[in-house]
Amino acid sequence: MRKLLVVIISMITGTSYSQGINFENLPGWKEVLMKAKNENKAIFVDAFTTWCGPCKQMDKEVFPKSEVGDFFNANFISFKLQMDQTSKDDAFTKLRYADAKMFEQTYKITSYPCYLFFDSEGKLIHKAGGGGLKPAAFIEIGKEALDPGKQLLSYKRKYLEGYRETEFLKTYVYKLAAAGDPQLGTVADEYLLLQKDQFSLESVQMRMFMTTGSDSKYFRVLQKNQDKLAAVLGVEKAGRYLKKVIDAELMSRALKVGVGPDQKKVYQVDEPGLLAYLGQFYAADTAAFLAEFHAVTVWKLLDQQKAYQLAKRLVAHHRKQLNPIQTAQITLIIAGKGTNQDDNKLALSLLALQADHKDFQVQQTLCKLYAYNGLQEKALFHAGLALSEVRKTRPNYPNISPEEFLTRTLSASPTPQIISN
Repeated sequence: MRKLLVVIISMITGTSYSQGINFENLPGWKEVLMKAKNENKAIFVDAFTTWCGPCKQMDKEVFPKSEVGDFFNANFISFKLQMDQTSKDDAFTKLRYADAKMFEQTYKITSYPCYLFFDSEGKLIHKAGGGGLKPAAFIEIGKEALDPGKQLLSYKRKYLEGYRETEFLKTYVYKLAAAGDPQLGTVADEYLLLQKDQFSLESVQMRMFMTTGSDSKYFRVLQKNQDKLAAVLGVEKAGRYLKKVIDAELMSRALKVGVGPDQKKVYQVDEPGLLAYLGQFYAADTAAFLAEFHAVTVWKLLDQQKAYQLAKRLVAHHRKQLNPIQTAQITLIIAGKGTNQDDNKLALSLLALQADHKDFQVQQTLCKLYAYNGLQEKALFHAGLALSEVRKTRPNYPNISPEEFLTRTLSASPTPQIISN
């Protein structure tokens, strides 16, 4: 009887009841506005698309949480708005197509998920975005939307009035970034111009925050002034940051997609393009080595035999330039499934020189290579070291023995390959 009553109430009020956020089952924005006015409540709109992974994560892990529902249901009329159109859309979704178009154009929505907040009259007061949020962080966004001093609209108003205090601009940058606002770059540049030292910690952090890729002007300034960056962050942290940005584009730079005679996609590795890309950031000899190394790792996803041949060539030409982790990656390609004893011996001879390196990948690979070479005791020893390393960063890692770890390592699935289609 209680379930039936809830369904009847839902049909009458247009509300979808759940443990988490109650999203309105209303035809469109006009009806949402009417309900918000009648109840004198603010409005939360979740603008999403069907292809957006972070949107699905929020739907699964955040919106259904009771604490999120308790806060949002008490303070907002909530409404979900699908921004794309698919062949699977039901009649209800199609009714909202016009609203989605209006929202996209009026509120400059360029990324998803996008969270929009309105007052009871339908005036935009706050905008944010991003997936991967924890329930507490999402509730905090809702609290900001209700606080006139923290609303994006309030910051926009103060900015237009000429307010330019540095901490204000810094916070405004973060709010604009969360909202995907096109004014972001302008405000970030103003913040940087106000900094007396363009390589103070604050300036460096802002440029790092604003970096969207290796072509970003913010990244280029830091990359061209590596000594100053290292002086602020430390050599190791600066190096990690630069490498992270450069490496993030390696796959897109390396993969070249064509069309074969049968109209299927054909993937190749653009080695000259990879060399040209890396040549922007490294000395010629280093760029050549890295281009060859990354070509091998990408070929592994396309053609394992080709990767094997190039890995053997790489070892012959650049053995001394390989760091321990690179060596582990290359030796795995050379050893493959462990069926060729000559390859097994070569791979082990290369990585055994790095046996003291405290890294999970190195120790796990040594564990496998010793097993391939029939050295069970050594394999178990490095299995134990690999377990010790992984538990430093993953305390919940299964409490298994070195024997079980070795078994799992040897039976692990091979690297997935990109299949032409």
